[in-house]
Amino acid sequence: MSHYRIKIDQLHNGETKYSIQESHLEITGGWIKHPRIVWENLFTNFETEEEAMSALENYRTFLETKKLKEVKSTTYKII
Repeated sequence: MSHYRIKIDQLHNGETKYSIQESHLEITGGWIKHPRIVWENLFTNFETEEEAMSALENYRTFLETKKLKEVKSTTYKII
């Protein structure tokens, strides 16, 4: 299951930039497994938090629509 967050960058010139990030679980190690959460940027450099939130909602709607179009199960009929 993915989690999302908004990354807020304060620039030296006083500007603020917003980025959308998504997390996923990464398992590393040999005999002993080490889980860790990794955050990746999806989209970057939005001017306002509202723009970033709108883009995030659009992305999540896109993912939900994509999931609905995936194959749920497959059966075969022998003829």
